[in-house]
Amino acid sequence: MSNSELLSPGENIRPQLTLDDARQLVTKLYGFPCKSICELDGYDDKNFKVTINGSQHSDSDKEEEYVLKILNSLDSRKVDVIEGQNELLLYLSNNNISCPIPIQTVTNSYHSIEKLESGNHIVRLMKFISGITLLKVPDPPPCLFRQIGMFVANLDQIMKKFHNPVYDSHRTIWMMESVPDLKKFLFAVKDRDRRCIVEEIIEEFEEKVLTTVDKLDKGMIHGDFNEQNILVEKIDDEWRMKSILDFGDSQHSCYLFELAITMAYVMILRRCMNAGGHVLGGFQKVRKVPEEELNLLKICIEARICQSLVM
Repeated sequence: MSNSELLSPGENIRPQLTLDDARQLVTKLYGFPCKSICELDGYDDKNFKVTINGSQHSDSDKEEEYVLKILNSLDSRKVDVIEGQNELLLYLSNNNISCPIPIQTVTNSYHSIEKLESGNHIVRLMKFISGITLLKVPDPPPCLFRQIGMFVANLDQIMKKFHNPVYDSHRTIWMMESVPDLKKFLFAVKDRDRRCIVEEIIEEFEEKVLTTVDKLDKGMIHGDFNEQNILVEKIDDEWRMKSILDFGDSQHSCYLFELAITMAYVMILRRCMNAGGHVLGGFQKVRKVPEEELNLLKICIEARICQSLVM
């Protein structure tokens, strides 16, 4: 894998465009004008919520909502990976998993490569899914975390039957196999004691996990079950898991890592270990976690927290 395929420290890869630029892309690529458009949160990418009055994708004049996604310049170089992600999303939709569904352009493609001021970027339009992110739920109850655990385990089970060869060699800086690459970013941790803690966690992860990773159970995973990608809704005064967003980190990897990532983010969100325990309980209702994976779970959670806080 070449260095050009992994993020370098200090590299600026976010798309640069205005609301008007985004509006023009919708009209140019999808053939309809926007009634309204606003920017949404995004890490390395740019996301816009788009509202229109009917479209070529519907016979109804009813107002419709979409998300315009402009991919960062690094991931935009991996066209085959984006095609694989589109295929995965359509597969999951056909298997009754609530997730973003890509929309075809006027030329019947699920993506387009557009030259912007910041370079070439892949552009996609997804159906908007209503709901509330886990981040915005006040005092989430334990039962919601158990539902999240069940949802992620069920998702992984369904994805067992999906295969696209592009995922066999796909790698990014956010994969847990890339934890050793954190060393290149430790300059960002100014506190010496904290930096030493991160270094110790990386070393333990290398010694305990990466030496046995070939023996662990693997398959397709989402790879980024965090509080901003988990969508919930309130039904009869109870919070329910509804959907999962952003498959940009989907990968072929260890089920242990999927569980550790999910537990890490809910523990950061709630600042307590109990939330992670409820996720584990829900997960185990669908997939029994082998003892060897349970023994590695703690260091995997610690490693993911390091990735999230350092990069």
